[in-house]
Amino acid sequence: MLTRLTQLCILTLATAAAQAQTPSATEVATAKLGVPPAYTGDLTSLSAVNIRDAHIELVLDGLNRPWAFEFLDPAEVLISEIEGRLLRYRFGEPAAVEITGLPKIATSQDQTGLLDVAIHPQYAKNRRIYFSYAVVDPAVDGYFLTKVSTAVLAESELTEIQTVIEAGPYGWSPSNFGGAMAFDTDGMLYISIGDRSEHDLSQRGDRLQGKILRLHDDGSTPADNPFVDDPEIDDRIYALGVRNAQGLDFDSSTGHLYESEHGPLGGDEVNRIVRGGNYGWPTITYGRTYAMEKLGEGTHAAGMRQPLFYYLPSIATSPLLVYRGSMFPEWDGDILVGALKGQHISWLDLDGDQIRSEFPILGELNSRIRDIKTAADGSIYILTQTGALQRLHRPPVTDTPAAAVDPALVYTLVCAGCHDNGAYQAPNPSLASDWDQILKQPLEITYRHTIEGKGNMPVRGLCEICTDEHLRATVDFLLERVRSLEQESR
Repeated sequence: MLTRLTQLCILTLATAAAQAQTPSATEVATAKLGVPPAYTGDLTSLSAVNIRDAHIELVLDGLNRPWAFEFLDPAEVLISEIEGRLLRYRFGEPAAVEITGLPKIATSQDQTGLLDVAIHPQYAKNRRIYFSYAVVDPAVDGYFLTKVSTAVLAESELTEIQTVIEAGPYGWSPSNFGGAMAFDTDGMLYISIGDRSEHDLSQRGDRLQGKILRLHDDGSTPADNPFVDDPEIDDRIYALGVRNAQGLDFDSSTGHLYESEHGPLGGDEVNRIVRGGNYGWPTITYGRTYAMEKLGEGTHAAGMRQPLFYYLPSIATSPLLVYRGSMFPEWDGDILVGALKGQHISWLDLDGDQIRSEFPILGELNSRIRDIKTAADGSIYILTQTGALQRLHRPPVTDTPAAAVDPALVYTLVCAGCHDNGAYQAPNPSLASDWDQILKQPLEITYRHTIEGKGNMPVRGLCEICTDEHLRATVDFLLERVRSLEQESR
């Protein structure tokens, strides 16, 4: 007799073959118990985490050092290129359209330029977008600051440009600008300002460098910001002690704000940003200087928050995404972190406030990951530094019709072990008298007892992979078999 585990494994393979979405019939036939059929697709990193039906589709190519993108609507995206171009692209069109009217942007150094883009929560009504960028000191060439502006997008032109924030004073470093942006469900705008390579500024309350800011959409300061009553800390600061945060994402399902930031030599971090939190840089860190010297006081200090996750060695984190969507339910509520140096996406299994596991995926893209966003249909769009916008998607999830699996097969592989042998007092389909009471009761009750369990009948007959439709069809098959036997005996 087949064991229950063997039955379930065979049924799993039979179902997969019937749906014709993953392994071929030959692969099913040659699979061994406990060993999945060979995966023949292009995304082996996803097959390693049991996603074997996903595909990558090239949406747009030929971009020049793109930095970030945002959905304007389900069919159109806004894309920034660090060298100072802003583009809008409608899916299916042959090329992106350049947007004119940008203010002067510093682009003389490798990390200076046009950075993140965001759209106003009421964009459909006000057409207002936001963009962060580096600005050069007009008095001293080679000194820079991080700036955020907002403008109305009129077709392919920016109008009504306004300054949201200038994180001065100008500094000597051409790096660590931050510039990540995210809106929450109340319409508050969060902005990251990098430490500008001056570490101690992250702990100074009178400077915006090394901070997460919280502002109204016009740049004014909310009256309920955490430090408005502290004369030693700028009212616009929401959290402090960060190094160079290039990722911010607000999860509307939980109301939590998440951040990804570059460490020095090692110690990249993913943090949940809380009101008034101090994330320690440079007093505490899991990284070292580029000369391999220790930094600060170590990895812990009183009053300073620990990261949700840190990377040793560094993967050079780019933006992160808290995934919410129906296309990849396995990832719902988890965090996907882009890696520049690592050239992959780091999947973090988030359980409450703990990361249960980490796994690198999509190294097959062979490129530095610049941005990640979820589309309206739950697919995931990925922007790579090599100039491509790509879409990760899978076939839509649908309820498997009962006909996809032969109910006689379900009975043989799942039910027969008990019913054909009378185990646990299971009624035998060869003995019509065993079924008298069952045949008299309403069919919906028999369905419910099969699905929910009743007495010695276990929940779902121990078939966790069977859908309700499978079980109802199998009940119909079994009762018809009993009725036929009853008629033959007359």
